[in-house]
Amino acid sequence: MRPGSKPTIRDVARTAGVSLTTVSYVLSGRSGGTTRISEATQDRVHAAVRELGYVANRAAQGMRRGRTELVAVAVADLEQPRDRAIAAVLARILPEHGYQAVILLGGSWRQFMLSGGADGVIHASAPETDDDSGAMAELAGRGTPQVLITDDAGAGSLAVRDGHDVVPAGTETPEILAGRAVTLLLEQLRG
Repeated sequence: MRPGSKPTIRDVARTAGVSLTTVSYVLSGRSGGTTRISEATQDRVHAAVRELGYVANRAAQGMRRGRTELVAVAVADLEQPRDRAIAAVLARILPEHGYQAVILLGGSWRQFMLSGGADGVIHASAPETDDDSGAMAELAGRGTPQVLITDDAGAGSLAVRDGHDVVPAGTETPEILAGRAVTLLLEQLRG
């Protein structure tokens, strides 16, 4: 490993004295197929990970698996108490379901999502611009799971009509709204 560089899976394999495949199996939690990986070998791999400070590259993992295990949370403004509360609740509960939340402000969610940055998106409010609505429609066309939390999804709204689920905001608490949004998104992601 070069000084100042991040440790790689190759560095872990070299330090543990095992193959790249063995490191991959141990870190992914897979059994190793028909070859059993001994506890001693697993312990050496985990010790090398700790010693080197290795952290898996989530982007590379996502490319291999075809999913990021990320959910974008699009909020207009964190100064708005409801948006801030919904974002905080989503950031807390999404990891319980195997996803990390990426909080995106204003229109920044559009480029992130259109470039495949996350597996799905939860919009904390109705689209504010034609660009937002167009991005939602494009994502719907791609089959990207989307959930919209709003009371403004009716006639005349900028929200697309198909391709996402709507959680009516009403007077519900942020915890209830976020919980419903996660349930709907997970149904799309796993469906």
